Amino acid sequence: MKKKVKKFRGSRTCGGGSHKKRRGKGSRGGAGNAGVTKHHYLRTIKLVKAGLYQIGKYGFTRPKVVRKDYRIAREVRETLRELKKEGKLDDYTYKFLYSRVELNVGDLDEIIDKLVKLGLAEKKDEKYMVDLTQFGYSKLLGRGNITKAVDVKIYEATNRAIEKIENAGGSVITEFE
Repeated sequence: MKKKVKKFRGSRTCGGGSHKKRRGKGSRGGAGNAGVTKHHYLRTIKLVKAGLYQIGKYGFTRPKVVRKDYRIAREVRETLRELKKEGKLDDYTYKFLYSRVELNVGDLDEIIDKLVKLGLAEKKDEKYMVDLTQFGYSKLLGRGNITKAVDVKIYEATNRAIEKIENAGGSVITEFE
């Protein structure tokens, strides 16, 4: 029995049809999954029925936790707006606090003197006292360094934040104690 290749030897296009075809990558209908919902649709339907292909979006979905942060940020920003309208916050402090969704220990160290000047925090001897719940913050995080002794009143604080504040000579008072 003669092989198919031998049959085509000597012919100009070896069974490829016109001499224009089979040149480069031009006549194959796209690479990969191109055309699966257009000109390769029947092939796709067959693969879907066989369970070898899936039409539409699939894969990773983002966790829903992100929405909670936006709600908290909105509450904090509304509280800060009200404090600014009442005249308790100046522009610098308002912008500083407004740009942060959460408050870190480093941010508190940076802004504590300004809060004392505005009457939103107290300073007794070398110790500062501040109530972060009045700004709408519910949690204190441990990023940054703190050099001043600060007594902080807040609903929640991370272990790292508590450790850093206590090392600087301050304390964390949670609302639920």
